[in-house]
Amino acid sequence: MRVAVVGLGAWGSMTAWRLARAGADVVGFEAGVIGHDHGSSHGATRLYRRLCVEHAGLVPLAERSAELWRTLEQEAGEPLLTVTGGVSIGPADSALVHDSLAVAAATGVAHEVLDAEAIRARWPMLRIADDAVGIVDPAAGILAAEPSVLAAAAAARRAGATLHDRTRVDVTDAADGIVRVDGREERFDQVIVAAGAWTGELVPGLGVTPTRTLVTWFAPRPGEEAQHSAETLGVVVVAVEDAWMWGHGALPGGLVKLGPADDPAFVPIGPDALPGSSDPRDGALVSRLAAAALPGLDPTPTGMRPCMYGRTSDHQFVIGRIGERLTVAGGCNGHGFKHAAAIGEHLAEVALGTEPTVPLPFADPVRFAAAAA
Repeated sequence: MRVAVVGLGAWGSMTAWRLARAGADVVGFEAGVIGHDHGSSHGATRLYRRLCVEHAGLVPLAERSAELWRTLEQEAGEPLLTVTGGVSIGPADSALVHDSLAVAAATGVAHEVLDAEAIRARWPMLRIADDAVGIVDPAAGILAAEPSVLAAAAAARRAGATLHDRTRVDVTDAADGIVRVDGREERFDQVIVAAGAWTGELVPGLGVTPTRTLVTWFAPRPGEEAQHSAETLGVVVVAVEDAWMWGHGALPGGLVKLGPADDPAFVPIGPDALPGSSDPRDGALVSRLAAAALPGLDPTPTGMRPCMYGRTSDHQFVIGRIGERLTVAGGCNGHGFKHAAAIGEHLAEVALGTEPTVPLPFADPVRFAAAAA
């Protein structure tokens, strides 16, 4: 079977790898260079969490992704997933705690529940309220971002895939298996569009809005470095005041990475407008949250970098078939990287007509079109 993969970021590169490993004739297309920094998959790190509050159906997807990341590590000969453990902290009546416990109960995923005293004993660098509850995810960790994309692309090529970068394509007739490249038509048995923030532009009607976000890093104050290392701080998600803050401790030679779950500065943007973009509010919210929850950090970001993701109104992925020959994947909503390996496998299985290892009925791409009808 001849399959086109349009977009070779985290989801697309993993898809090409899993398709090629399954024996498909894979041709991949990337508008930039593979591993470019104008989309959703660039930078040094992303969080890995198994206890996913966004939907209980994401727990098995995260678990399968961890297995595939270990397989990719073996093929690449380099570490990609560092397990540190992690914790989600908030008031007992907060949505973060409620949703974490609900997902844990629904899935049976291993976790631990701590009161404020136990949280402070284990994470003394965190400033928390006396009524705080912590839900520990022992499998949480830190993923190498750009190295994972490059490793998947290299593994796909070793398995026989042909990958083209700096190549924009027209998928107007992808439902018929046609991809136009430099004015010529190429025909495929299946076409998979996994173009990140460009997905909604290439395949309209999916309810995917390109959204600018920000990645920020913070330096520990002098003498606080050990307390804020990846080994000690690990992965944290904290309900602070009226917002959530997520992040991870510093890897050797690095900085603490933090971000807010939502921010007024996260605004819709044209998918080609990210480079050089800025907003006067950049960093203000995360600096306030960092000062409140992690007083051992200098609250002024050491570095800020724009990033972009596809957002949907229900904050769920848009993944699945929308025709006999076309499959789409978009709407990562800022929490898609951790699932990339299993999403790649899922997309390959859908295209090849095999039973999905992890079904994703809640990500059905036709749901927005059906709602509008």
